[in-house]
Amino acid sequence: MKSIIKDYVWITIAAALTALAVNFFFSSTGLAPGGITGLSIVCSSIIGIEVSTMSLCISIPLLILSTIVLGKSFGIKTLYITIASPIFMKIFPTIAVTAPLRQIHPILELVAAGALGGILVGAAIGIALNHDCATGGTDVIALLIQHVLKFLKLSIILLLLDGSVVIASGIITNSVFISIFSFLSLMVIIQTINFVTKKKLTA
Repeated sequence: MKSIIKDYVWITIAAALTALAVNFFFSSTGLAPGGITGLSIVCSSIIGIEVSTMSLCISIPLLILSTIVLGKSFGIKTLYITIASPIFMKIFPTIAVTAPLRQIHPILELVAAGALGGILVGAAIGIALNHDCATGGTDVIALLIQHVLKFLKLSIILLLLDGSVVIASGIITNSVFISIFSFLSLMVIIQTINFVTKKKLTA
């Protein structure tokens, strides 16, 4: 029971970190380093379905499939964090934390937002993975792929998945500038995931 409570405390922290990244750094700058949201935007642009509907169409089958393949405990924890993250987004205020840097130079704001937001998201995903679940994003897809292709590192799969989403969204929105910094943020996310998960492995 103590182990379960500990898992859910850490998963709750991961959900809160994800919400902070979105509300403090990504919303105000337009950065979108991959994830289900970015994938939904790309698919929505191609198919013509609303982003919110597209997100559900992707997330629900993934959740069901991951529960079947990766286990009931994984599915329940992932469902919990998938619900908790948007709740925290509603609770936390949306603050453009890096906005003052825009007065110095717009690029400085994007660099800071990408780096700080990337650290928070990477930590959230790393914590979730350490406690046998996922944040409900492309990390679920990555875990499913790794379940079949065990020789591939999770960080490499995530880089390929989210990198493809960032590139595709940049092409569709004609915003190469934002895509570049979204990709840099993605690199920070990957490095943070590696750091957090290695800390768990060596603990």
